[in-house]
Amino acid sequence: MKAAKIDLPAQAMAIESPEPLRLGYLIDTLVTGGAERLVLTFAEAVRARSDVVLTVFVLSDLRTPFYEKLRALGTEVVTLPGRNLADFGRFRRLVAALRARRIEYLHAHLASSSTLGAYASKLLGIPFVTTIHNVKPSVRRIRPGRRVLQGVAMRLPGVNKIAVGEAVAEASAKEIGRSGCRVVPNAVADSVVAPFGSRARLRRELQLGEDQLALVCVGAIIGQKAHEVLLDAFATVHEAAPNTVLLLVGDARDAPRHAALLAQAEQLGLEGALRFLGMRSDIPEVLAASDIFVSSSHWEGAPVSLLEAMANGLPPVVTDVGENGLVLEGTGAILVRPRDPEALARGMLEMIETPRLRSATAEAVRERALGRYGTATWVERLLAIYAETGQRRDWHHPRADVPPPPLQNR
Repeated sequence: MKAAKIDLPAQAMAIESPEPLRLGYLIDTLVTGGAERLVLTFAEAVRARSDVVLTVFVLSDLRTPFYEKLRALGTEVVTLPGRNLADFGRFRRLVAALRARRIEYLHAHLASSSTLGAYASKLLGIPFVTTIHNVKPSVRRIRPGRRVLQGVAMRLPGVNKIAVGEAVAEASAKEIGRSGCRVVPNAVADSVVAPFGSRARLRRELQLGEDQLALVCVGAIIGQKAHEVLLDAFATVHEAAPNTVLLLVGDARDAPRHAALLAQAEQLGLEGALRFLGMRSDIPEVLAASDIFVSSSHWEGAPVSLLEAMANGLPPVVTDVGENGLVLEGTGAILVRPRDPEALARGMLEMIETPRLRSATAEAVRERALGRYGTATWVERLLAIYAETGQRRDWHHPRADVPPPPLQNR
């Protein structure tokens, strides 16, 4: 007997797709810096995905280049300015904004966002993770009241932590509590590689001669970056190699420090060889116009500025702090001990005076950045953490070759 054919309604035949994860990213500002760049990189990477819907919450209302780029991507940006960390009105607005958008998982970057995000997530009952970016525990550089708020926040049950490198995880053990963290190295997007022709155009704009060698440092004018050490070292370099120019790119938020650096440059006779470029929205192009990347930082985590310089083929001469040694191992890059302008000057001169070393290192670091530190694996690691520590997994289709980073108990 022939079986009867049963016609099912079309809606019964359809396979219902799971709802995407409603993910929130919370950050102190979108002014400048590695954490801000990573938020933009993540937004770029997930904008075409169907399994994640991203909203960025920022504790500031400044319309910065990063803010505009996020908006151009179609990412919703919610601004939440406030007087200080203890501004309860802002905290209530944050809770209301998270609730209104039905955020299912919150990921915070930087100190204030990590503190407020931990408390807001606890109140709303949503999973929470914070990324620790620096080897220098942030609670040591803030006022006692803020230190208590952040210390308690980091030890709340259910607070997950990500460190951007092994050195960061180790150094932050006391700050983050006994629960440990996961390590997810930073990433650099292909979009930070300057387009063809950028070098010639920017060098014309910056009035750099064909025979001039440009050294560039990217970082806010703050104590951590030790620009005064860099200026002392560059004075030695410029005396030995007069065709060199030093470009300083970054937010001069500390006006007294900026003024002190200008006075130091004048005292060292560097006025014509030093360019303070301030905050730029075209950092990849500035990197392409340069020849060597330099950094004199007293401490770092896993600096995104270094990865961006590597992606643009700049041979680095940097202090051996944070993850720098691991990131640059075997590339030919020169690492020197921090707080030593003489050692930094020797490193810069070696790179300047050895064209073959510059060329080989440039190729090696470019390959390293765009290979090992590409965005695809980085995004998959983050999504795996959200799925493992979240309340839903139906939205996530894990890649077998990218398991969740293990929890490191310390």
